[in-house]
Amino acid sequence: MAQRTRTRKAISIILGLALVGIGLFGFGYMQFHVVEPISITFWLIPTTIFAAGVAILWDDFKNP
Repeated sequence: MAQRTRTRKAISIILGLALVGIGLFGFGYMQFHVVEPISITFWLIPTTIFAAGVAILWDDFKNP
């Protein structure tokens, strides 16, 4: 049972790190490579992905 919990936690940490990385990449891409003004709706996509990753990591490290 403990191995299953450790495995799920490892998968959750990997997912959280991936979402944080993708969110930062999306934000950086829109900040530095897009020339036209961007609607706030499109800014919400990388922000939401980043926030989901941070929430997953927060839950993983808060509850050992």
